[in-house]
Amino acid sequence: MGFYQNEFVKGERGFVQVPKQQKKSSQPSHSCDVGKKCPPAKPSPKAKVTQVDSQAVELGLDGNVLNVPVIDAPVALAEVELTANVEACFTLPTFATEIKNIRKNVSLKQCRAVPSLAGPGFVSLFITGVIHKNIQYSDGSGFIRDFAIDVPFSSNQTIALINPRDPSLISVKSSVAERRELAKDGHGADRCTHSQINFEFFNEPIKCKLLASFINEIDLLKDFNKHGQFRSITEKMEVLLFLKLTQTQQVALAETNNNAESATIRSRIEQLRQQTDS
Repeated sequence: MGFYQNEFVKGERGFVQVPKQQKKSSQPSHSCDVGKKCPPAKPSPKAKVTQVDSQAVELGLDGNVLNVPVIDAPVALAEVELTANVEACFTLPTFATEIKNIRKNVSLKQCRAVPSLAGPGFVSLFITGVIHKNIQYSDGSGFIRDFAIDVPFSSNQTIALINPRDPSLISVKSSVAERRELAKDGHGADRCTHSQINFEFFNEPIKCKLLASFINEIDLLKDFNKHGQFRSITEKMEVLLFLKLTQTQQVALAETNNNAESATIRSRIEQLRQQTDS
């Protein structure tokens, strides 16, 4: 005897057969997922736009009036012209009769400005870069060959700044300021109670940007064969780098009328450091 696949529901004209999968349950669903997600909107047909007229109106500027007119802004510390003399030699994959063209691109792998011990007006600049060269030459058989090579270079200089950097505050990690409490008997320190003071100060980094580069070079051809073809090249280059050093500083937009008794963050940090050192 088989099982019934349909059920009957009462309608206006009597009982009507309804498949089980189409039967709607009269009991409310208690699932937590019901109605949780909003269904996506159905796409609407798009009209064909033939013309759009627009108009721009210049409006006045409106800004907030600051009680203390200061902002955090990138400050140009210096614009530097750095010269590096580079000498390099390399060997071509085949013998050549003539250099047709050499394309050069300079990129910096590292440009790090370290605060100098000479004071806020100086930084030690460490430069590491690469000169990418694409050399096109004739191999003597009527073919133009292409050869690419990277020439690394580095330079270290102490730079005098036009605008001084923010003084660097140092976090001491080798020693810990401890605070001990007297024991209940008054005969020594309480070994069950221990506290200490640690501090860190986060200085704004000095950013370095490459603005332009110039290369003045001379190529010396070497390793000639009996046909007058060469394979080795020695390059002597004068590389000029134009750099810009910036640092985010708190800049006063006008003369501030701060109360002399109110402490700034930097002065408060120095006060806490003196307390921990004493």
